[in-house]
Amino acid sequence: MTLFKQIAIIFSLFIILIMGSVMYLNFNSANNFIQNQLYTTAEDTATSLGLSLSMNIPQNSEDLSTMETMINAIFDRGYYESIILKDMDGKVLIQNKNILKVKNIPNWFINNINIVVPTAKTQISAGWIPYGTLSVKLHSGHAYMQLWNIFTEILETFSILICIVFLCLYFLLKFVLKSLKGVENQAMAITNNDFIIQEKLPFTTEFKNVIKGMNKMVVKVKDIFEHEALMVQKYNDLLYNDQDTGMGNRKFFSLRLSSLLNQNDAKSSGTIVIFVLNNFIEAKKSVGYKVLNDYINKLAEIFYNTTSSVEERVVTRLKDSEFSMILPETNYENTKKIINHFLQSAEDITPNELRKIPDFFISGGATYYNEEDNQKEILSRADFALSSAKMKNETYVHFHEIKNDESLMELGQEEWYKLITNAIKNNGIKLALQAVKDIDGKIFHQEAYLRMSDDKGNIYPARIFMPMLNNLDLTDDVDKEVITIAIKLAQRNTSIAINIAPSFIKNNENLYWLENIFKQSTEQNLQVSFESSNYSVINNLENYINFSKLVQNYNYSFGIDNFNITKQNLEYLQDIKPAYIKADKSFFIDMHDDGKSNIYESFKLLTQSLDIKLIGTAVEEELQCNNLKEIPIHLMQGAYIQKPTL
Repeated sequence: MTLFKQIAIIFSLFIILIMGSVMYLNFNSANNFIQNQLYTTAEDTATSLGLSLSMNIPQNSEDLSTMETMINAIFDRGYYESIILKDMDGKVLIQNKNILKVKNIPNWFINNINIVVPTAKTQISAGWIPYGTLSVKLHSGHAYMQLWNIFTEILETFSILICIVFLCLYFLLKFVLKSLKGVENQAMAITNNDFIIQEKLPFTTEFKNVIKGMNKMVVKVKDIFEHEALMVQKYNDLLYNDQDTGMGNRKFFSLRLSSLLNQNDAKSSGTIVIFVLNNFIEAKKSVGYKVLNDYINKLAEIFYNTTSSVEERVVTRLKDSEFSMILPETNYENTKKIINHFLQSAEDITPNELRKIPDFFISGGATYYNEEDNQKEILSRADFALSSAKMKNETYVHFHEIKNDESLMELGQEEWYKLITNAIKNNGIKLALQAVKDIDGKIFHQEAYLRMSDDKGNIYPARIFMPMLNNLDLTDDVDKEVITIAIKLAQRNTSIAINIAPSFIKNNENLYWLENIFKQSTEQNLQVSFESSNYSVINNLENYINFSKLVQNYNYSFGIDNFNITKQNLEYLQDIKPAYIKADKSFFIDMHDDGKSNIYESFKLLTQSLDIKLIGTAVEEELQCNNLKEIPIHLMQGAYIQKPTL
């Protein structure tokens, strides 16, 4: 029970007790007053009527008509229960009685209120000789009527006062405890790594001191969080960035290529191009460090600018004279356009000093990749292509076997449309599942990878048909089918994670549809996680913040896949509040084994404070698994843990 309710109840009981006591005392006083008033009135009537009767005592004891007339006159014009005249022997001479009837008053009131109406008596005498006794008793109905009116008036007044007091009490407590509610919100916010500072201080001294203390604590916790985030950010720059150009280095190239190969979607295929500046050492000797360094920095800008149209593209400086591009979802034609643009731009910014150096030109080797390749095979093909390009002795890029060898690639749009829509209608959308397990082999969840089958039973990976979904405007339809399948799997007690694309969550109709699905499954407690790549989250941050809140409101989870530290401040994790982040095993191993384990501890502190679980992906062999266990990373995913299965 809240403090507000406790105080309100105590005050309410106290006020009701006080008001009830006052009401009871007032009512009893009114009752006694009315009873005394009844007796006084009856006594006055008895006295005055007795005197009148004493003056009209008949000579004949049988003739009582005059006295009876006088008694009747008094009885009829008054409100009496009885007027009785008795002789000295107790014989009733004259008797007038009125049956007790009280209208417009509830029976419960009459039954519970005991009114004692006294009888006034007076002696009638003829001179010095006593004649009889006159008894007068007023009707109690009049008393009940008066008491009922008093009772209702007191009750109305009491009710009005109670309402006024309760209203004042409510606003007073709200005002006094408002600051305490702020302290509660601060405490709850800290557990979610939200840092709230209360600017307005209450006038209550104790509350003011508490809030000042809470504000100081919040500032300290926020400073610690931001400091650790900054340390991790700086360390990441040292580990993965080239210090001269700000581009990624060889470690970053290896990390991102590994992540892309293990995404098992359209981005798991694309093109890699490696460039080299020939005769670099001679150029450095001839033109000096400054001229060459300025040229390389301009070249780095061209790398970023010419590849800006490719999502999740990776540009790196592998060593002093060697650079690379990773272009996910990019075919031969688009790659060639990007390379030609790059070479032309590079030619335009080359200074005359470098043009004069013999054999100073750019050579490049390009090759395809997909999830079936490993890094060694890809780099071998790229190196072979690069060697072929160098033999030209001029600026040139050699393409190594970049071709489309999938039969589906030759289909036209109408054939694609028919194939995909048939797959949606005829259960041709499939999910290959790959388990994320802890070090004891227990399944944390199973990540779903999109597959499609045709009417002949052939299964195709996402990289084959995903590019056509956008062209045919079928992405949302397939995503809905994937979510529907995932919900059905979860209903069989399977914990499942599915990828959600930015295009899906940007459409409000899709979100309404998804929320209806959530509402229908509210009481089933399904274990479904939605995840997106770190790149998608950062570049659509506001959309994903809202989507994460929607998912968490219905007790589902949101996670970040292919996590890596970018120039984006890590504070976005506070807004997203993911249940887990997945990162390539090299991300954790490099961070831990770089001789700066305190940086890993900083990263671990950040994620633990946000209740984020860490999952190492692309675990392909036992050594990698053991390295993750030593860090320790308790959750792992990859071919060594379990291969994707339909």
